[in-house]
Amino acid sequence: MAINILILTDYSAHAYNAAKYALNLPGVASNFYILHAGDSNKEGLNACIERLRKEATADGHKFHAILKNDNLIDATRKVVAEKDIDLIVMGASGRSSDQIKGIGTNTYNVLRKVKCPVLTVTENQEFKAWENLFFPIDYSVMLHGDMLEVFKKLPLLAVSVFNVWEINGNNQNGNQLGVIRQELNTRLSPRAVNFNAIDPNTQLGGQFWKDAKSSANLVVLMARNLKISDELLLHPPIQNGAQASRPPILILHG
Repeated sequence: MAINILILTDYSAHAYNAAKYALNLPGVASNFYILHAGDSNKEGLNACIERLRKEATADGHKFHAILKNDNLIDATRKVVAEKDIDLIVMGASGRSSDQIKGIGTNTYNVLRKVKCPVLTVTENQEFKAWENLFFPIDYSVMLHGDMLEVFKKLPLLAVSVFNVWEINGNNQNGNQLGVIRQELNTRLSPRAVNFNAIDPNTQLGGQFWKDAKSSANLVVLMARNLKISDELLLHPPIQNGAQASRPPILILHG
């Protein structure tokens, strides 16, 4: 089944890298809407799409150019509603401020203010199959079923292993914890699910990203869990030689 993917671009190298990465995601011929907001630079948008069409992974996909003179947030919201977007993909530059290192102000604002799953891809990130996912969950925040709908629409997730990092799991009694785990197993079936306890006081931030960088192909966060997601999102990326990097991050809303 075709899905609708919205790619946000400012014509930068990291934005194009995110777009190129996104071509690997659907597994079937799908619709890619390429949005540039804030001006009417049609030539730049057309050049971006022509370049994407030449990628080896572009076969079968349909590309649609969209220019909006609105600010980025308003433009993105409009396209999400008009085109029934399933997933937003954008680059994460992390050059904006000390508070938003590794993400960038525009990316942070989109994933916070636009109610649609958002995938952020760092500079120079090459696509790797999503075989091993890290999914930190705070059990004090409700997990709604519709939040996980995007998983059903991306075939490449069918063989993924979900490593659920349980925050506040120790605050649940044995029966409650068993019920929560069974519900997650059911919602994520047929994917394998592993459960691991995490201490938010000592393991979030640096330790989490060290483990994720060495083992995860994707990190999944819940936007509604502001404290945990912000602590992870705003933590400076782990250095990789001269470059700071982290796996792609998928933000879920619901």
